[in-house]
Amino acid sequence: MPLRMIGLSHHTAPVEVRERLAFTAPGALPRALSYLEESLRPLGAEAILLSTCNRTELYVATSSATDLSGEDLAELLVGARDEPGAPFLPHLKEKRGRYHVTEHLFRVTAGLESMVLGESDIVRQVKEAHAAANVAGLSGSILNPLFHEALRVAKRARTENDLGRGAFSVGHAAADLAETIFGSLQGRNVLLLGAGKMSETTARHLAAAGAASVLVANRTYDRAARLAEILGGRAIHYDEFPNHLIRADIVIASTAAPHAIVHRPMIEEVMRARRQRPLFLIDIAVPRDIEPAVGDIDGVYLYDIDDLQQVVAADIAERRTRAARADLLVTEEAQAFAARLRAQEQATPLVTGVRSKLHNIVDTELTRLRRRLPHLSDADWEAISLAMRSVENKFAHDPTVKIKEFAAAAAEVDSLEQAAVKMEAVRELFNLTVAAEGERSP
Repeated sequence: MPLRMIGLSHHTAPVEVRERLAFTAPGALPRALSYLEESLRPLGAEAILLSTCNRTELYVATSSATDLSGEDLAELLVGARDEPGAPFLPHLKEKRGRYHVTEHLFRVTAGLESMVLGESDIVRQVKEAHAAANVAGLSGSILNPLFHEALRVAKRARTENDLGRGAFSVGHAAADLAETIFGSLQGRNVLLLGAGKMSETTARHLAAAGAASVLVANRTYDRAARLAEILGGRAIHYDEFPNHLIRADIVIASTAAPHAIVHRPMIEEVMRARRQRPLFLIDIAVPRDIEPAVGDIDGVYLYDIDDLQQVVAADIAERRTRAARADLLVTEEAQAFAARLRAQEQATPLVTGVRSKLHNIVDTELTRLRRRLPHLSDADWEAISLAMRSVENKFAHDPTVKIKEFAAAAAEVDSLEQAAVKMEAVRELFNLTVAAEGERSP
């Protein structure tokens, strides 16, 4: 049961690379999953694609008889985005094997790999990635329990270590950046481009810091209206937002547009009308909503998602202390889950081997008996066969139960070796000389 992960994140790639391999635009993820399902179906493989503003990762599980090279995985990921692979290859990182993939996913879901250490939005994103893969028929008996366990471990890490307490969200960091520009946000006007969760969170932090009014523009006006009502602001039609840039002091861009929607000529005209009053733009979308050249205009302060890391640094020490405790918990949980996977892989073919051995013995003896007693009727043979199969199942019951108990006990890492010894003893007792296919470690 080889487990693999390949992808990139803010640790390995700048935003201009990440945005080209993102699946956050409307319809992008379903199309990618359809491509993956078609590509992986002949292999009987499972896959989950996790795509956020800071990372794009593909998790793949294959049967023991099938494996995929790093080149195969890279081709799958890049092919799902329909982009040439060369620009991404230097930035892609791969994890291979039960433990390494499990530990990485657990760390990601707990917020230990996030740009904003301990941020909680990643939990929602992992849930959504898992749900989308299920809808596409890509996630099954291997990745389903892995992702369920990742969510459980993330909840435990946060609850037991206060991992989320005091941790900046992207919205909090954006508000702090705005205050460094204006000194105070009292009376400032905010324009939101996009009505998603990140826009709402950011607006709440800006309002808490004193922002006076909030305008919301979104391609779907009803969504803009709903968010504006929640925030006590006002919705505007999407195509009107350029006209409102003149009054805005702070613009938060977080749409799912596949390309930039704010360009330099637009902002140059706005700045002339504003008489060079400062304009603060923060682009938390991937792909970016605001053309980078906008930041070169006098009086314009443009920050993208990577710039938020500098704001986070000031508060990093305390969160790292809590994260260190969470990290130990995640490591222990990953070891236990990987051990459980290994034990289950051993147990399943062993149970099958024991039952197959007993079934073959009964088959052989029934064949011999029928040759010796040809005068018996079909009804008699049916009664004899049912009795023999009943004996077969009763003999198989206790070994089956014990093998499953050994596998369950192996969830404790210290018990893994002991469980392996017991399972080997069962194999020897039943003279199962061929090693189970699932026991080979990836």
